Amino acid sequence: MISVVSPPPFASHIRRLILAGALLTAMFVTVLAADLTLAAPAKGGAANLAMVAEPQTLDPMASTADLVGTIMQHVYEPLYTFDGNWNVAPMLAETMPVISKDGLVYTIPLRKGVKFHNGKEMTADDVVASLNRWMEMAPRGKAIAKEVKTLEAKGPNTVVITLNRPYAPLVSHFALPSGFAVIMPKETIATPLAQFIGPGPYQSQARKPDQYVQLVRLDG
Repeated sequence: MISVVSPPPFASHIRRLILAGALLTAMFVTVLAADLTLAAPAKGGAANLAMVAEPQTLDPMASTADLVGTIMQHVYEPLYTFDGNWNVAPMLAETMPVISKDGLVYTIPLRKGVKFHNGKEMTADDVVASLNRWMEMAPRGKAIAKEVKTLEAKGPNTVVITLNRPYAPLVSHFALPSGFAVIMPKETIATPLAQFIGPGPYQSQARKPDQYVQLVRLDG
């Protein structure tokens, strides 16, 4: 027997399409909500991220390449950074610097209790040694060095910078992320760096050239 089934009337067909669309939408919203619930991040595991190229180095002072800064900003941190509105904000510094009326002296209080990956607590001596290295080798640091008269530690938690003349962009230069003024333990400073130890949320674990750079989350 051959049966020929006629198509439904046009209006009925439209109603069925609208109903099917509504059902599909409801199903999609339900599945999406379930996925969002299931996607809550769990501690542990690994994230594999593709890099656009091989980093020249992992020393953030030795290169102005964005890739180096992008990777190593998770290991190292500077005194200042930029907030969501691109305003300079304290990072390892406790507050914005106190600037003398003549614009020549910057007094920078440091956060207390900041630990490096080797367990040592950050002090003003580490900051002074790090900034001196930055001014000796990073292109931006060398430009800043011409503006700086003295850089010294005043006690364990205060750094004082005296300028040759008022220089308004100083703090912004400390916050810029490429070739940036990272802080590291004084005793690890070398050229080239043999250890990549900072106060950031991740530790440098391994690097295999042309294959990967491995960072491990710091717990504690």
